Amino acid sequence: MKKLIAVSVATIALLVGGAFSYKELNTAEKDYRVAMNQADFILFENIEEVEKYSGYIVQAEFTGKRSLKEWNLGEGDVKTASESEVKIQKVHKGSLKEGDTISVYEPAYFEGDVFNTVEGYNLMNEEGTYVLFLRDTGDKEGYAIIGMYQGKYDISAGMQNTKAKKAQPTDTYRSLKESEYFGQNVEQFNKLKKEVLEKYN
Repeated sequence: MKKLIAVSVATIALLVGGAFSYKELNTAEKDYRVAMNQADFILFENIEEVEKYSGYIVQAEFTGKRSLKEWNLGEGDVKTASESEVKIQKVHKGSLKEGDTISVYEPAYFEGDVFNTVEGYNLMNEEGTYVLFLRDTGDKEGYAIIGMYQGKYDISAGMQNTKAKKAQPTDTYRSLKESEYFGQNVEQFNKLKKEVLEKYN
C-alpha cells in the first residue's frame, strides 16, 4: 500500500486547552496505512538543547493504558494525539516523583485503518523503558513530549542499538512498528539517542 501523506501547517497544538473527548484505541493485530504528518519544530543539535526545553526528565514505563485525546481549536480545527499512561521509575529533572503515574501526549495515533504520525514518531510500548523529556501543557492532566520524536528514547536492553529507519512509500505500520523512529532525520535521532544512552542509562 502507498503511504498516505498529509501535510500539517503547524505542530500539534498540545499547549491549547479547550473541549476534548476520549476514544478508546483499538489496535488489534491488523495492518495500517501510514499517514506521515509534517510539523514546524526545532531540530536539536544535541541532548543538552533538549534538556533546556524540558521542565521534566524522567525514566518511565508505559502501563498499557492509551486513548485518543482531541483538542477543539475552533472553526472546525481539531488536533488529535494519543494520551498514554506511564509510571515513573526515576526522576532526573522536575517536581514529579518516582512511582507517580502520569499522562503523556504522544504525537501519533491509530484511527480507522490509518496510523497517523507526526514526523515519524512511534508510540511507546509495554516492553520499553523510556527516557522522556517533557513539558507542561495547558491541560493540568498531561505532559507533552519535547520536539516530537526528540523527547522519547527507549533505553531497554533490546533497544541499545537504535532501531531507527526512514519510512518508504510502500511501508505499512506492520513493517515499521519495531522501529523506534521512522522519519526523515535518522542520523540526527541516532546521535541524540547515543547521547541519551551515555548520560541516562
